[in-house]
This record gives sequence, structure tokens and C-alpha cells, in this order.
Amino acid sequence: MIKNKKVLIMKKTNTFWLVAMIFAAPLFLGSCATIVSGGDPSITIHGNVPEPVTIKTEKQTYPEVILPAVVQIDRHHLKGQRIQITSDNYMYDDIVLGKSTNGWAFGNILLGGIIGLGVDLLTNCVSKPTYTQFDITPLPKNQSEATKEDNNE
Repeated sequence: MIKNKKVLIMKKTNTFWLVAMIFAAPLFLGSCATIVSGGDPSITIHGNVPEPVTIKTEKQTYPEVILPAVVQIDRHHLKGQRIQITSDNYMYDDIVLGKSTNGWAFGNILLGGIIGLGVDLLTNCVSKPTYTQFDITPLPKNQSEATKEDNNE
């Protein structure tokens, strides 16, 4: 009798772990965009700038950087996120990010199903920046002030 109970308990335990693994598998096998894309994306800023610049993103500030520079951006606020660039003698237009769909998110249809897609949606890995390379053009600060004075006359 005791032997039968042990066998029954073993079968229930094995069944439990089998069911648990089946439900957990999509979390590990799915979420293609989250696994492949990882954390926050990065962009590269290029420019013919004769002095170090300070780059400010929503994620962090990069002081005294020589271009080209790679900076991380916040994945959760891609669309409309502004990257500000400043230096002592030059002015720059802000970089405004756009977002597009990450192709790896479609891998969830095959591997992760609804659970994998849900994980990608929660981590916002279904989105990526529209562009990852940006060229900036410096405008001397004293020239911009002279241009403003000319326009006011």
C-alpha cells in the first residue's frame, strides 16, 4: 500500500513539472525581440565638430564627448524622444527620434505565441528607433547671434 502511494505521488510530481515546463517554455523560447534586441538601443552621432560636445538623452548625459559617439536611448519613449547636443562655441539642432517595428517581434508568431508577444510588448522590444545613425552640423554661436540681429533689422 505504501509503495503504491509513493508511485502515485511520483507520477503527480512528474506531471506537475511537465505541465509547468510546457507553460514556462514560451517565456524562454519566445520573446524573440526581447532576447535578440536586449536592453535599451543605442544610436551613433557623427559630425565634423572641432571641439568636445555634451550629449543629453532621456537615459543619461555624456559630457565632453568627441564625435562620432554611441549613446544609449530610452526604449520606452522612442517616438519623439529628443537628444540634445551642446558645446561651448557651437549650437546644434536637437535630434528627434522616430520609432518603427522591430522585425524580431514577428518571430513570436512562430515561437512564443501570445505569451512571447506579451513579453515583447511589456519590454517595448517590438519597437526600435527608425534611424540609428545621425549627422549633426555645428553652427557657430556668434554667427547665429549675428544672423538673428540681421533678421531683426
